[in-house]
Amino acid sequence: MITGLYRDTETGNPLTISTASGSLRSGNVPLIAMSASRFVTPLGNTYEIDGKGARVIDALGTAVRYERVEPVKLTSEQLQEYVGTYTSDEAEASLTVAVEKGGLVLKRRPDATLTLTPVYADAFSLQGAMLIFRRDGGRVSQFSVSQDRVWDLRFTKK
Repeated sequence: MITGLYRDTETGNPLTISTASGSLRSGNVPLIAMSASRFVTPLGNTYEIDGKGARVIDALGTAVRYERVEPVKLTSEQLQEYVGTYTSDEAEASLTVAVEKGGLVLKRRPDATLTLTPVYADAFSLQGAMLIFRRDGGRVSQFSVSQDRVWDLRFTKK
């Protein structure tokens, strides 16, 4: 099966392949079948998808590899693994991850609270950014933030 959730093997950014009105889509972009596993978009991007992974090649020839992942639903106990205060010397910031109303939130001073939406294991979306928790020996030890101008900005758990 080709439809599903994939993750960029370098950045962790998600890619969703779905069907809508009988056609295959990448987000809102239609995929035109060239074969059973090769598709093109109206803008000239090529998708090679086998259900285990995908490779997306843009019109300039840059290729991005994706691996298939499963969407995640977290229990209350699993959410507690992420709770804590995280700091970044590079960003000169301290952020707090907490559980509120059955979900994770990110708090920053003075009074901002942002909702973290689970995407796949240890990965959450946050207002156009991806927040990926890292583990050391199975325990959450840090997270990284990636968005348009920031890639892999690390925060360490205190």
